[in-house]
Amino acid sequence: MPVFRCKMCGGALDVPPGASIVQCGYCDSAQTLPRLDDERRANMYDRASHYRRANDFDKALAIYEQVLNADPSDAEAYWSLVLCRYGIEYVEDPQTHKRVPTINRMQYGSILADPDYTSAIGHADDAQRELYKAEAAAIDALQKGILEISGKEEPFDVFICYKETDERGRRTPDSVLATDLYHQLTQEGFKVFFSRITLEDKLGSAYEPYIFAALNSARVMIALGTRPEYFNAPWVKNEWSRFLALIRSGKNKALIPAYRDMDPYDLPEAFSHLQAQDMSKLGFMQDLIRGIKKILGASAAPAAKAAAAQPQVAAFQPAAPLLERAFMFLEDGEWKKADEFCERVLNLEPRNARAYLGKLLAELKVTNLDELKNCGDSFENSNNYKKCRRFADDSLARRLESYLQAISNKKEIEQRQTMERLARLERERKKAERNKVIKGILIAVLLVCALRACSSYDSQEKVSREEISQAKTAQEKVSQAEPAEKRVAQSNEAVPQEKIVQEKMTQGKASQEKIAQKKVSQEKPAEKKGVQSEKRKAGFRKGDFSGAAIGDVIPFGRYEQDNNADNGKEPVEWVVLARNDKRILVISRYGLDSKPYHTKHTSVTWETCSLRQWLNTRFYRAAFSSAEQKRIFRAKVTADKNPGYRTPSGNDTADKVFLLSIQEAEKLFGSNSARQCRATAYARAQGAYTAGFPWWLRSPGDSGYNAAGVDTLGGVRSFGFSVNNVSFAVRPALWINL
Repeated sequence: MPVFRCKMCGGALDVPPGASIVQCGYCDSAQTLPRLDDERRANMYDRASHYRRANDFDKALAIYEQVLNADPSDAEAYWSLVLCRYGIEYVEDPQTHKRVPTINRMQYGSILADPDYTSAIGHADDAQRELYKAEAAAIDALQKGILEISGKEEPFDVFICYKETDERGRRTPDSVLATDLYHQLTQEGFKVFFSRITLEDKLGSAYEPYIFAALNSARVMIALGTRPEYFNAPWVKNEWSRFLALIRSGKNKALIPAYRDMDPYDLPEAFSHLQAQDMSKLGFMQDLIRGIKKILGASAAPAAKAAAAQPQVAAFQPAAPLLERAFMFLEDGEWKKADEFCERVLNLEPRNARAYLGKLLAELKVTNLDELKNCGDSFENSNNYKKCRRFADDSLARRLESYLQAISNKKEIEQRQTMERLARLERERKKAERNKVIKGILIAVLLVCALRACSSYDSQEKVSREEISQAKTAQEKVSQAEPAEKRVAQSNEAVPQEKIVQEKMTQGKASQEKIAQKKVSQEKPAEKKGVQSEKRKAGFRKGDFSGAAIGDVIPFGRYEQDNNADNGKEPVEWVVLARNDKRILVISRYGLDSKPYHTKHTSVTWETCSLRQWLNTRFYRAAFSSAEQKRIFRAKVTADKNPGYRTPSGNDTADKVFLLSIQEAEKLFGSNSARQCRATAYARAQGAYTAGFPWWLRSPGDSGYNAAGVDTLGGVRSFGFSVNNVSFAVRPALWINL
């Protein structure tokens, strides 16, 4: 087994068996550990850690992705992806001699909102989770400091990317060529980022804020070199790969490779689609300058000249400072200004999810993201929310969905409390009426007793008749008031008992003996019905579903449910949703597994999603015997459109196992509570949410990247959830031949 090394200093770690955290004996740093359950994965971790410590983050990131493909629940692999994405390097603090993180690949998005970070937190044990949170908090503080510095930097036109020194610390030929290029471009009036000069008055530990600001503001990067290994040096590659990533994300930028004294075919593979320039070619400088002017725009003055003439450079200003100003205005309650600054961000970056989030906060007049959950009404139909949801990463999307869920929960609780209050008031009113009637009876009885004591026998006899008449009248009123109270307080009583109460109301003068006889006569059929139900259940256990009615629960097939493989699979229970003369439509009573609608975050339909393939292959073969498979009808599954959004829904399919559509889920279940379900222990172990159990529908959401589902309270969410969400339960549906 390979030696696992410290992620901070690279020293060999002494790892106890089964440990998830360990203390390094060299740098005394506490750190998390991966699950090293086989030698191949241990070797992959060893290679990836080597690349990451050498600041070759792209190579390390590719290996960690392979680790996750083998085990999607490895928390340490998710955390390692975060370290690579932000270019985290651990250096020794000269004062405390502890290892502290530095950022070499600054990102606008906070590490706390990174989807891989949230995945690491979700899959970690308690000890790992605390360390991840502590490290992420330190990195988040660094990010804020870098953004504060970079936001004050003026924009650049051109970024020169090159290798300054060789392996012996001597100045490279690339540095000399870059210096000449810098002076030529500066004379032409361009604002040029050239680290040898631009960073000469900056501390070494503070380079990243200025590099980050320059990479984001520069419209053109010139990556020059004289040797292939210089282009692939970690720090050089760190700069041009980040610039290429900005281009791939839709930014209006251009990268120009420039080489000398080497074969152009030895340039990095990532440059294969770019037009490289030979610096030894006559007229190279003139061609380069003309090309840069063309990219920046013939009418646009370079940054240095524009600054002297008029503030044209604002067009190339990065969006982050504007967005930061917008959220400051939100904190101060200046909704109009916040909305204006968000609009300015969207002019630069039309797909900026946080800008749409800022507009949503201004629209709802709330100061920060967390206050959304306190909104009185749902913001689901807001156009700003829909745009934000469309362009948001998984972490922000889940957060917004949780706030909508919180608002929905609060609404339902308020409605339930209102209904309970009204019912309580109604019970109190009925009770007051009954007490009033009883009080009248007591007064009448006392009056009779008083009259008997002071009247003759004849008078007593007359009063006695009046007393009896009044008492009977009062008794009838009590018998009418009391069942009404019982009907409010005991609305869930059995049907025979309700019928008896109704007879009491209509036959107030009937004797209690006759009413009791009717009660007995009505309970006997119920006993007989119970016997028939047991007979039907016995038939169900034998596979005879001919007597199955809508709402019945039948056993069919077997699937792992208690998460104990040693005792074998458990029978699957199905709820009958519909039937005809030939077959019945059923859906699993519980969420049987936890699967994404599709394995990748891309635009799909039911026809093309991975969940459909899994249900009709692996699940179908695992859950049903060959005899049971013959009883399952291959049904035409319609590509029902989303009733609220014009999202393409694909083509109709023919499936044995499928999911319900939005329309079917709303039609076949009578209420939200009927749509609620629990997930099995096995499904929870596979990642299903434990706080309520949302489950997938086959209809598309508000875009092909989302699929509709049923939320934890049983509500149908037509806008959908991210198709690669791994925490939704699966409730298969199928038609069984009778």
